[in-house]
This record gives sequence, structure tokens and C-alpha cells, in this order.
Amino acid sequence: MEQGNGTTAAHLRDLPVFLRAPRAAGLWLVGVLIPVATAAGFVLSYRGLFDWARYHGWPWYLAPLFPLLIDLLIIAGEVVLFVAAIDGKTPRRVRAAAWVIVVAFTALSVIGNVGHAATSDVLTRGGWGLPPVVLAVALGFGLGELKRQAAKYRQNVAGERSLPGVSSRSPATPPGTVPSDAEHAAQLALAASAAAGNPLSQRQLMTRFGITRTAERTVRQRVLPDPPAGVVPLARAGASGQGAGPPPDGVLAASNGHGGAGG
Repeated sequence: MEQGNGTTAAHLRDLPVFLRAPRAAGLWLVGVLIPVATAAGFVLSYRGLFDWARYHGWPWYLAPLFPLLIDLLIIAGEVVLFVAAIDGKTPRRVRAAAWVIVVAFTALSVIGNVGHAATSDVLTRGGWGLPPVVLAVALGFGLGELKRQAAKYRQNVAGERSLPGVSSRSPATPPGTVPSDAEHAAQLALAASAAAGNPLSQRQLMTRFGITRTAERTVRQRVLPDPPAGVVPLARAGASGQGAGPPPDGVLAASNGHGGAGG
């Protein structure tokens, strides 16, 4: 299972631009349509339950509160299920209670919306019972897709921390480290790639983690601080890989402040 998720994350990173853009547009479209469908279902369900309360003797100043007693609990149950799926360690009884709340109050909302319809036509009454179902399904689908995208993001970051040649117990990425935000994830990825001898470039960090140029510079300064003045990094010494002998006398004289022309 983990291998499949890692493969998916690697596949998404390697998508060409002409496929990456439509995929992003599709996610944005889903991000717009789901809230619209959820809001429409809530409004229509609210109206049906409000009418039910008025027709069953609720006073005018309390009838507007009646729909909230039912539909808000549907939303709350869906959110609890979403958080439980993200955490992954929520007790089973909590998830079971959330499912009972979602199913029970969706059924109550359907009964209330159908019950106020002053007709015996089955299709008409079924149409009145549709809004709460749309509310529950749209909200559950949207939160489920958000959970799947979060899982892909976590797999992407885990793949960055598991670059070849990098120990999972290196000081830069202690075991069990979970990024708190995109900047933290970029910092972990840069540390891992630097430890492997091939640090990520500025463009790679900005594109992959969606951070600004200023944030990228901050991350790079934390992970790869500039060496002290007068100290040459080891990576720049001896391109041939052989031990370098003492520098020429002229270089020593120049470094000590003596003039090279007059002695």
C-alpha cells in the first residue's frame, strides 16, 4: 500500500506541464462545485425543515432554529469523520458515533423535508427529500477528496526525505518528523538533498512546495548557512581530489599583506 502511494506521488511529480495544468484546474473546479452543491443542499433543506416547523406549531421566532438542530449535526458528523481519517488513530467508537450521527440526522432531515410536502405524489415528495441527501453526499465527497490530496502530499514529503544515500536517522530529518507547513517540508527536503550531495535548486523548492522567493531564501539559510569569513568550504577545495601542497610563496606574501613587487 505504501509503495503504491509513493509511486503515485512520484508519478504526480513527473507529470508533464500539459497534464499538470488540467489536473490542477480540475481540482480547483471540484473545490468550487462541492461548496456550491453543499450550500444549495443546506439552503433547500433548511427551507423544507423551516416549513415543517411552522406547519407543526412552532412559533415564528423559534421555527428558524429548528433546521439547524438537524442539518448542522450532519455537517459536524462529516467533519469529525474527515478529521478522524486525517489523524488515522481516532478511536473506533468516535468514528462509529460520527457515522451514526451523519446517517441518523440525514434520515431525520429527509423525513422532515418530505413530511411537509402537501401532496401525495411520490416523485414530488422524493424531490423534497433530495436536498439533505445532496448536503451529506457533497460534503462527504469534498472532505474525502481533501483527505486524499493531503495523503498524497504527505507521501510526496516522505519521498523527499527518503532520497538515496540519506539516512532516515540523520540529524536533518529525525525519525517521525512530520512537516507542519510547506516551508517546513521544503526545509526537510533541502536538508535531505544536501546530505545526499545534490541540494535542491531555488526553482525546485519554490515550484514543488509553493513557497515564495523570500521563504526559499529563509529555508536555504537555515539549512545551508554561509561559511564564516575567510573559511573556504571543503567542496571547493582541490577539484582534482588530491591533497594540495603548500600555496606558492607569492600567495602567502599577498595573504600576509606584503607587496609582491618591491619585496
